[in-house]
Formats: sequence, structure tokens, C-alpha cells
Amino acid sequence: MKQLTQMRISEKTKRFLTLLVALSLITCLFAVTAYATTTNNDVAGGVQSAFDTYMKPQIKKAVNNVGFPIIDAIVAIIFIFKTIFAIVNYRRNTGAEFEWHAPALLFCALVIAATGPLWVWGLIKW
Repeated sequence: MKQLTQMRISEKTKRFLTLLVALSLITCLFAVTAYATTTNNDVAGGVQSAFDTYMKPQIKKAVNNVGFPIIDAIVAIIFIFKTIFAIVNYRRNTGAEFEWHAPALLFCALVIAATGPLWVWGLIKW
């Protein structure tokens, strides 16, 4: 009984090691070596130029097309609900006092978020 259990563990170990060696060989075969593209083997310059050329435009496009609209929608929904709650509270208190601070701040936040793509990239110097 003991030999049978040891044999199964041995087979599992062999399969695992075979799989590990195969994955290591596949990784070595398909790995691409990255070379510096600038003079004097300046790796930092190569990374910076790749970031400026390829990554910055993609980040800007994703944030402008996805990030800011999501933020705008969330702030707009909160603004609408907070304004409705302020109106309901005003009517409930028979016109005693209208709490306009929260809707005004949310409206300012909505304006800032809506105009964000126009000024945020200049602010962070992109």
C-alpha cells in the first residue's frame, strides 16, 4: 500500500516537472529581447521615447473617452439626487430655508469634471 502511494506521488511529480520544463522552454523560445533604441545604449531614453510615442496617446484617449464621461455621469447623478432632496426638504419645512450649498458644490464639481479633458493634460504637462 505504501509503495503504491509513493508511486502515485512520483508520477505526479514527474508530470509537474515535465510541465515546468516545457513551460520554461516555451518561455525562452518566445521571449523577445528588448534593446535600447537610442544612442549609447541609453535604456532610460528608450523607455521614455516609447512612453511618449505609444503609451501617452493611448492613456489620454482612454481617459478622455472613458474616464471623464464616467466621472461626469456619477457627479451628474449625485447632483440631480442632491438637488431633488434639497427641494423636498425645502417643501417639507414649508419654505423655511433652502439648503443650496451641496447642489452648488456638486454643480461646480460637474463643471470642473466636464471641462477636465481641456485643461488636465496641460496641468500635468502632457
